Amino acid sequence: MCPLKGFSQKISDWGRRQAHNMHYSTGLILFVFGLGSASALTPPLDNFPSFFAGEWAGTGEKGSYCYLNLGVDGWGLVLIDGGVGDWLGARMQWRNLHQTLQVEKVVPLAISIQQRIMPLKTFLLRSEFNQSLSLTWNAEASGCQLQKIETTAHQLNRARNTIEGLLDKKDKR
Repeated sequence: MCPLKGFSQKISDWGRRQAHNMHYSTGLILFVFGLGSASALTPPLDNFPSFFAGEWAGTGEKGSYCYLNLGVDGWGLVLIDGGVGDWLGARMQWRNLHQTLQVEKVVPLAISIQQRIMPLKTFLLRSEFNQSLSLTWNAEASGCQLQKIETTAHQLNRARNTIEGLLDKKDKR
């Protein structure tokens, strides 16, 4: 037997073991660094009132229209037009609990014949996907889907700018 062949086999085996160890070491290092960056991919949950504060508006079936004005002080106003022109209204105390809007207290508005306001005693307000809210007030209606007015105004401006750009291109042809 050739002495170099045995030596060559030992070198080859040693190289395989080193490559195997290096593979596991690299995997371990990537895993450890990956743990540190996982928090960068997921933002921390926001508990500040400013996350929900502002004006919200939306519509639902049968011509219903809903409006919320949520203050950074944790108080807000809800108005609902069920589609007949009269308002249901309430003041509410609320808080942001891990990016979930939680209603703490409901204070129905007083009846006002002049302003066509009736008290709103109960309603359900839920945080939905993509920074929208769902507001329901009775079992008969499906409720309203609300978005921040600031967000919809921004999207409306984007859409208008896109349409203007399309019309400008069409006029230039």
